[in-house]
This record gives sequence, C-alpha cells and structure tokens, in this order.
Amino acid sequence: MKNHIINIITIAMVTLVFAMPATADDLREWQLPPVPVPADNPQSQAKVALGQQLAFDTRLSKNDSISCAGCHLPFAGGGGHTPRAFGHGGELGRWAPSWINAAYATSLFWDGRASSLEEQTGALPGHMGPISAPGEMAGDVQAIVKKLNAIPGYRKQFKQVFGEGVTAENIAKAIAAFERTLIAFNAPFQRYVRGDKTAISPAAKRGFALFRGKAQCIACHTPPLLTDNAFHNIGVPQVGPLKEDQGRYAITKDTDDMRAFKTPSLYNSASFAFFMHDGAMSTMEEVIEHYNQGGNPKDRSQSPLITPLKLTAREKADLIAFMQTLTDPELNHIHRPRLP
Repeated sequence: MKNHIINIITIAMVTLVFAMPATADDLREWQLPPVPVPADNPQSQAKVALGQQLAFDTRLSKNDSISCAGCHLPFAGGGGHTPRAFGHGGELGRWAPSWINAAYATSLFWDGRASSLEEQTGALPGHMGPISAPGEMAGDVQAIVKKLNAIPGYRKQFKQVFGEGVTAENIAKAIAAFERTLIAFNAPFQRYVRGDKTAISPAAKRGFALFRGKAQCIACHTPPLLTDNAFHNIGVPQVGPLKEDQGRYAITKDTDDMRAFKTPSLYNSASFAFFMHDGAMSTMEEVIEHYNQGGNPKDRSQSPLITPLKLTAREKADLIAFMQTLTDPELNHIHRPRLP
C-alpha cells in the first residue's frame, strides 16, 4: 500500500511539472553532488589504486578465472557485455548493472539487498556478493586473504594503506574506494548544467526537455543522480534462465514490490550493450519504445507511472541525443592496471 501511495504522489507531482510554464532554467539541481564517503573508509590515492588492482584481479575468484571488471566492463559503460552475467554457476539471471555513479546508491543490486559498496563486494563476513557468491566469482574469502597475503606486492600495499596486512574488510574497503571514483563528472550534460551552454546540441536540449516533460522520464530518473534509488515494476519481459524473477519482493515480501527492480542511473548508458535487469533489450531505441507503448499493460503489478507516451520519431531521436550527453568518455577507458 505504501508504494501505491508514493506512486500516486509522484504522478501528481509529475503532472504538476508538465503543467508549469516554461521558464529560464536553473540547472544547478542537476549537478552531481560531492561523493558521499563513509567515515570509516576515507579516500586516498593509494587506497583507490589498490582497489582498482583488486577490481581487475582474477585471483579474487575461484580458480583465478573471473574479476569484478570481467562483468563490469569499462567500454560497455561499466555494465555487462552479455544479456545476463556469467559466473561459476553458468549464466545468471540478471544483467550486470553499471558501476558508474554507484557511489551515490542508497542500496545496491537490482533488488537492493546490499546497503553499501563495501557490503556489495561480497568480501565482508555475512554478506553474499560477487566475490563470494557461488554462482558468480565463487571465491572463498579467507582463502583469498591468505593468497593475497602471500604476494609481497599486495602485502606491502595493504600495510601502507591500512597499517596491516590483507583482511577481508580491507579488500572490501579498497574496492569500494575505487568505485567511489567512477563518477561521470565530465559528461557533456554535466558541463552543460555547470554553465557551458555549448556542451550539448540543440537536439539534446530538446531531448532534455522531453525527459522532464512529455516522456515522463523524470518520474523515476530524478535529479541530480537520474535515479530515485527506488524500485518499480515497469513491465519488462522475463527472459533468460529464470522462470520468474520476483525482484524487490524477494527481499521485502511486500506484494507492492513484486517484479520491481531498482531504478538505474542513466550515466554512460549510451555505451551499454544491454538494458533492464535481465538484459531483455539491446538498444536504446527498444527501451524508449517499451516506455512509449506503456510497458506491458497485461502485467497487473506494473507501476501506474508507466503509461503510453505517444512520442514522435523525432522526439525519440531527440531523447537518444540527450542520453548520449550523459556519457563521460574517461570512464569508458579505464584499463587493467599492473598487478603485483
């Protein structure tokens, strides 16, 4: 019931925005804010460098075969390059979401089951995540700690950064510190909202207006992060090896959350190879058409926020032009560092 009330309020707010007269834009609310950093894991250049090494190191997995960056590929906008991720359990049920701007997330994974980047890694005791999940990297965390402690270069780096050797907690902290640097501050759209009116094209500016108006994207992709950090059922078809994916419902057991998935940020999405929680779509055109048709009205759990949009061909093209301005090219060219 709570989610239905929130949806009704959101619809009312979006309707009010559509009805407001156009005025000179104050775009400051769209500027990405400073990255939140937990007090017990302050950033440092050495910690970030260590975290990047760990994120690209296959030795954090069973049989030294899979790294974090093996599913979160920089050239693919930090997301998966297959419709569903592959791990030691074979094809998984969900697409690997982008790690870009994940530092702002109030919960992680498509179903929101982790509350921090540190927890999300799967290195912390009691928290299943990619490193320790049997179907994913399938790592034995204590065995990984022992393995890394046996590598002089890693042992030295951990001592310099944390004042002690390799521990499970410090593996999680280092990877999280690296992820907190993956922020799309240099996307053309960010330059635009910081005052450079030439940073995006006229078509992209029209697309931005559509994003906030007729296309109703702003209902869930709110400023400044382009996500409300909430969960919605948008009528995505179920594809892949899972017969059914209950989404957020599997965590909360709230019927309002049935087949609801986390709203992703849209930064660098023009580089994605696939879209949606299960990789059901492979082009931005497909995504826009899904929304244009009103999702899947036959899905009785679909959010009331999803309604037919009646976008024209030019409007769809303008929306894509806007989406392309969300790409920070530097984040698509992160390379595997030298490993100890």
